This record gives sequence, structure tokens and C-alpha cells, in this order.
Amino acid sequence: MANRSASLTRRNVVQGAAAGVLAASAATVISKEVEAQDNKYDAIVIGTGFGGSIATFALSEQGKTALVLERGTFWITPETLGLPPGKPPQFRNALADWARDPKRDMRVQYWPRPDHGIGLVDLLENRYHPGNRYGLHDYRMFRHVHIMTASGVGGGSLIYSNVNLRAQPEVLSRIGLKDINYDRAEKFMEAYRGRLSAIVTKIPLPPGMSAEQFAKRSDKDYLLLDRSRALRDAADVVVKRFGTAMTWRPLKLSVTEYSDFKDKDGKINNEADGVHTFCERQGRCMLGCLPQARHTFNKTLFKKVFSSNPQVTLSPESEVRTIKRLADGYEVTYIDRRGEGAWQERKVRATQVFLAAGVLGTTEILLRSRREGFLQLSDKLGYGFSTNGDFGALAVGTRFTDENGDLIKTPDGKTGKMSVFPTRGPINTCDIGFDLEGKHYTIEDSGIPSMFAKIVRTGLNDIGALRALSDPVSFVSGQQSSSLTTLVTSLRERLFGKRDFDASKDRHATEAELIDDVFFFNAMSEDHANGYFYLKGDEIDLDWPADDPIGNQPCFAQLEEMMRKLSDAMGATYTALPTWEGLLVFAKKTLIVTHPLGGCRIGPTMADGTVNEFGEVYDGGKKSIQPDAVHPGLYVVDGSVISGALAANPTLTIAAQALKAVERAVGPLKLI
Repeated sequence: MANRSASLTRRNVVQGAAAGVLAASAATVISKEVEAQDNKYDAIVIGTGFGGSIATFALSEQGKTALVLERGTFWITPETLGLPPGKPPQFRNALADWARDPKRDMRVQYWPRPDHGIGLVDLLENRYHPGNRYGLHDYRMFRHVHIMTASGVGGGSLIYSNVNLRAQPEVLSRIGLKDINYDRAEKFMEAYRGRLSAIVTKIPLPPGMSAEQFAKRSDKDYLLLDRSRALRDAADVVVKRFGTAMTWRPLKLSVTEYSDFKDKDGKINNEADGVHTFCERQGRCMLGCLPQARHTFNKTLFKKVFSSNPQVTLSPESEVRTIKRLADGYEVTYIDRRGEGAWQERKVRATQVFLAAGVLGTTEILLRSRREGFLQLSDKLGYGFSTNGDFGALAVGTRFTDENGDLIKTPDGKTGKMSVFPTRGPINTCDIGFDLEGKHYTIEDSGIPSMFAKIVRTGLNDIGALRALSDPVSFVSGQQSSSLTTLVTSLRERLFGKRDFDASKDRHATEAELIDDVFFFNAMSEDHANGYFYLKGDEIDLDWPADDPIGNQPCFAQLEEMMRKLSDAMGATYTALPTWEGLLVFAKKTLIVTHPLGGCRIGPTMADGTVNEFGEVYDGGKKSIQPDAVHPGLYVVDGSVISGALAANPTLTIAAQALKAVERAVGPLKLI
């Protein structure tokens, strides 16, 4: 079942209307596999992101019966490979065929597309919200922050930017996170997902060349992705001007690249030869990889577990409501949303439960379970939320500069545009790390998917035009309706009259041209991790202490100052995002967070946290007599346990912590 789009109306787009008609054929279908197990399992896994996948792999390998509950559906590419692997070529999508088999009848949807303005409509219509429980991107707008997460089989791996980055030891020490084995986490990533690749060039590098050699300037710099080079060169300028120690480095990405490597036996291999695809630098990782080069858990779980092990059952479109402690285990109540008008409440039991529903999902489930009297939990539940110091901004109007950061001028005093092409390459390719006043900071380059190019350029030219925009369907489709008079007039002045304009920005420009001089900073730092979750009605809400609001915390001022320096080194103008500036409908200093952490944080006792260092949930009923008592068999294995900001992309740390918890509870994974 592919995406089914409703007719496009203004209300559809502005409010992110329902993705389409539900599958009528599933109206009376319930999970036969669940029935067959008589609703009792060795374990239940809630969520299929990094922690949930690790738990599922371990349970499968140890021969346990397990039910995997996932609120989302399968998301895949609509594209087929020109020459699939296999003899004869395997031209069918095995995952889609398996999921759509009548005995399962699981919903399968396609990544948002196409890669221009019309794709923005598809993206908005297929976001997750109460009117569309089958969407992919779950964008929650809280009072101080907006948080984006994923909903689908594979969890965060579906939309995250592939980065495997180790937090600094000093950062881990400051938040009390112990025994994080990054070596083992990287081995897991490669054994269960695929090789880690460094992709900072426009083409796969030939033998004898490596991404790391581009840390220094050379006559091969033209091979670098332009934004990767821009960040490297700007960092060099900042070091010269201000003496701030920082190092540019390629990121390790969970993406298939066409490159040779030696396996453990010394044999030369190439991962791309096995899958017949590799990164095409399309700049849309967060929207779903059309050429199938990203290592997402939807593919890995299907291949290694769901398609081959009947003892592990997947139940998608299943939203968990509560967990209840029983004498011999736990009862999990969830809403089975498969089938139009046939949503049913179901109850299943297990001796072990692994919560991996993400920061928002896991915290909400535990808060609701405590409210209903089903679990006695630590008083710290909901506290310690961190934005991971996430912060984004733009450098607009990049110009050529020399090694000292001075603008390069022609004899008549003109400067030249330096194209950085944010629409090309993986979403993140490289980073710089530095320390200021005892805190660590990471700034990465970030891609801007092509489908956002037109609206980004419009906003940069005239933010008021976006504020007045009442017909987004006509806008993204390129139609000039009467409601766009102000917008069109404003753009025409900027493009063709009254002021200098760049010919590449005319109405026939490609998406790449529209924003070719816009650099997007993606940063992480150390906030105070003092946000707190609570239930507002039946849904989770988020706030901060009035005397220490998130937007006023010093890490963001430090990031802005550094981004201004980097922007200047690029010959560009630092430009804050509309949410931070308080433009359009946003409150001033609103953050967009893609790496939420905490809410069920680790602590040595329940006076300090919700779980112990192994993810075991504290038993709040025993806080006065045994402050480290736990609910046996109840674990949290996702980012909600991380006890503070990491100042780095958190997925590798989340995986390392989940491995520590799961392998102790179930047994070691066999492939690492």
C-alpha cells in the first residue's frame, strides 16, 4: 500500500492534513501471530529505533519469543535499482512483498518526494499528527522548543543524518555516564547495519585517497563537496584570527559508499558490490534515501529477524498506552490501529519489557502508567530533559575569501560568489569541535533538501512574504495566484529591479541554484539539561524553570558568536533561523531539536534518576527502604536515559548504552 494522497487544499498543507485513506482491506484484520502466542511472550519490545532494534536482535539470537510493538509503518523508496543484485536479478522488493502478504497486510509507504517544491506538499501531508497516525515525521511544537522525531519501523534511523560521533570523555564524565564502549558500538553498527563511510567528496574516492587527507588544503580540493570545504577553510581562518583550537574532520556515516576495504581476512571487498547501490549525494537523508544507500533499521530488522524468525512478531501501527506490573511480569496495553474504523485496545504480557519508544514516547508511557497506578516510579521521572544543545543557523551570501578570511576582489573592487551547494551530498559530512569556558561544542555542515530550496530563498529575500502567504499549494507548485501578489512583486524587485541581483536566481533557476550561496550550520553543545516533562491531559508537555529558560542558557550565545565568526570567514552574513528570531508565528528563542535526550535519566539511586546504569527502572514503592530497588525485567534502552547533553550526535552513545543494558539482560549479540 503506497502513500494515498487526499486532494490538496490550503487547509491540507497549512495544518498538515491526514496522509490519505486508510487500508479498507484491513478493517477486520488483527495480528494472527499475536493471537497464536496467547498474548504471552518472553519479552515485549516497544519501539524499533536504535535501542529497540538492539533488544530485538538480542532476543532473536537467544531464541526468545518476543513481540515488537511499533506505532508507525514501513517506509521504503519507490525507486527500483536499474540492476539489482542476484542472479537472476532480484527486482522485487522483498520487504514490501513480505509486509503486504495478505496474512500480514502491513502498510507500506514511500519516502516524501519529488525533490522540488511539490515534494513539500507530500512531506506535509505525510507527517505524523493526531489526524494522521501513519505519518513519518513527528514534529511537536512545545512552548520553548520544537522536537522532530520519526514514526516508523526503524525509528530514528529513518530520518537521522547517519552520523556516528563519539562524545568527548569529559562530557560523559560531567553527566555521569559510565562504561560507554564506543568500540563495541561501532562494531555493532557495522555488523548489523553496514560499513561506516566518510563522504566529503563529490565522487567516491579512488584507491589510494582518503577523506582524512582533505583536512589540509591541496590541489585536489575541487573534489570536496563545496560546503565541506567551506567549513574546513572557515575553521582555519577562525584559528588564525582568534586562536580557538579546533579541528576539521570527516564524519563516520552509516551510508554505503563505493570504496574498497580489507575484511578481517585481508581480502579486498566493496560493500556497494553486494547491494548494487551507493550514496548519490542527493542531500535528502532526513527525508528518506531514494537510492537505498542509508543503513536504516527497517531493512536490517526485516533481513535479520522478521523474515526469518517466527518467534519474533512485529506488530506495526500499535501505539502503547500503559505498562502494568503483575506478579509474574508485565501487562502492556496498546491501541491496534490497523484497519479503518477498527482500532482496538489490546493487552499482552511478558516477563521482560524493553522500552525504546524514544524520549517523548517512553516518558509519556511511564508518566501515564504511573498516573493510572500501574507502576510506582521514581519522583525524577520526566526531569532532566536536554536539547543536546541543538542549534541551527545560516551563513547567507558566501563569497570567496583568502586564507586570512579577507574577501578576494577583482581590480575593480568586485567580489565573487562562492557556491556551497547545500542541496548536494549527505545531510552532514564533516564537523569541527572546540572547547569554550570548560564546555564542548560541535558544529557540522548541514544539507538543505531540494524541496525546501524555494521556500528558503523566499524567506531569505522577504520573510514578510512568507508571513503573508495564504496559498502554499500554489506557491510550491509554481502557480502565481492572486494571493501571491505581494510575494511575487517582492521577489521580482529583488530578481529584476531596484537592486543588484544574481542571474542564477531567476525564475528558471534549479533548486540547487536558488540557495547555492547558503551554508547551514548544525550545532550541538552542553545545555543545563533542566527541562521537565509532565502530562497535560493525556499527552506529554514540556517546560523549563522560569529562572533558567532554555533560550537564555549560555551555550547558545557561545554558538551564535562562533557561527558569526565562521560566517564572516566565508564572506557571508550570519542569519538566525526564524524560530530563534521570533519571526512569523514563533516565540523568540524557540529551538528546533532533532536530538532530544533525557526524561528517564540514569542515576545511582531513584533520588537521582528514573533508571540505573543498566536501564533498569527504579521501583518507586521502595524509595524509603531500598533506594536502588528496581522493577525486575523492566528496562529503558533509548535516548531518554541519557543524563545530559552530549554535544555530539547521540546515536552512537544511545547504541552503546543500549548494548550495555540489553546484553546484560538478554545475552551478548553474536555478530560482534
